[in-house]
Amino acid sequence: MRAFCLIVYLLLSIHWVGCLYYCISEYEGFGINTWVFPKFEDGDYNNRFYRKYIRCFYWAFLTLTTIGGPEHPETTLEYIVTCITFLLGIFIFAAVVGNVGDAITSMNESKTTYQKRADAIKLYMQHHGVPDILQKKVKKWLEYSWMRTQGADEQSLMDALPERLRARIAIQIHVKTLKKVKIFENCEHGLLCELVLKLRPQIFSPGDYICRIGEIGKEMFILSHGKVECIITTNTGERKVVAVLVAGQSFGEIALLGVEGCSRRTADVRAIGYSELLSLSKKALTQALEDYPEARKQLEAEGRNRLGKGGSSKQKESTASTIGDGDENDADKPQVGVEVSISRLVKDLKSFDSIKHKEKLQSLTKEKDLLEKQLEDKTKELKLANCRIEQITRNVTPS
Repeated sequence: MRAFCLIVYLLLSIHWVGCLYYCISEYEGFGINTWVFPKFEDGDYNNRFYRKYIRCFYWAFLTLTTIGGPEHPETTLEYIVTCITFLLGIFIFAAVVGNVGDAITSMNESKTTYQKRADAIKLYMQHHGVPDILQKKVKKWLEYSWMRTQGADEQSLMDALPERLRARIAIQIHVKTLKKVKIFENCEHGLLCELVLKLRPQIFSPGDYICRIGEIGKEMFILSHGKVECIITTNTGERKVVAVLVAGQSFGEIALLGVEGCSRRTADVRAIGYSELLSLSKKALTQALEDYPEARKQLEAEGRNRLGKGGSSKQKESTASTIGDGDENDADKPQVGVEVSISRLVKDLKSFDSIKHKEKLQSLTKEKDLLEKQLEDKTKELKLANCRIEQITRNVTPS
């Protein structure tokens, strides 16, 4: 648009100078010398309007570009007009060249800034001897980041706007995605508006681990572009993919609910390709909930319901009483392994997570069946041992 305006101004300048040249030629007389516009007879092809206009336009173009007209001026007025036209041409083309240069510089400014930052990162990695594989990964990440954002820092751009405008833009972009997260389905609209302002974009390279099993969860993630896979380790030590998440899905929200004993990650989450995610930290959620106490209670209740916290204490008591009811003799010692397995089963139930619920349920069902079978076998062995003891006692006792 800027270049188009410059071209229009230049054409208008040439037009008006051409009109001035024709007026001066008419004032002095057509054809009195070689400088002025020549005189043509009526009916001549060159005496048509468009031919006259093109000839004047051509003269003005040559003069304004300081190339000069086809003939030198002869009268004083012609010299004055020619000099003024030369000066005007210098200023016009100086302005055109300056504006074109500014436009080109503005077009490449973001690219130049990105290139400087990328070069600085490369020099830093080379200076500290970073392995070539990691350097290539960083370079590819920078290239992908430039391709997706063109060097624009979303956070700094949003910070330059008033808070109300930031909120309206963020709501238009993210609020529908945030409503898809189950724990926020029934939350107040005002709380969602505050949360969308606290979302932070992140980009992960292929193979990057977003979450690791056992880590303390301090944020949740919403996938906005790309794919990620959820991986668990089975009882046999096998690494297994239990779910593949696509754009619009979320994970890690259990870490935000503040349920005691359930702040650790229960699965590895790894990026399949370049993935863009929005993260919401636990600290940001806590700050937003200060003004929404009812929403806080609702989220805590949702967390307890999803993790089965309501019945976990009773389950612990019944399990402990069952284990503690055995006789303290040598025949009961084989049950120790079963008790440990049951304790581990209860612990696994505590860390139950919706991301891998199907696979976890199947695994726990198989383990329960195995434990019941072991318990039945041990009970039979105990009965046989008691019968054997009674037989030996009768045989040893004298008649």
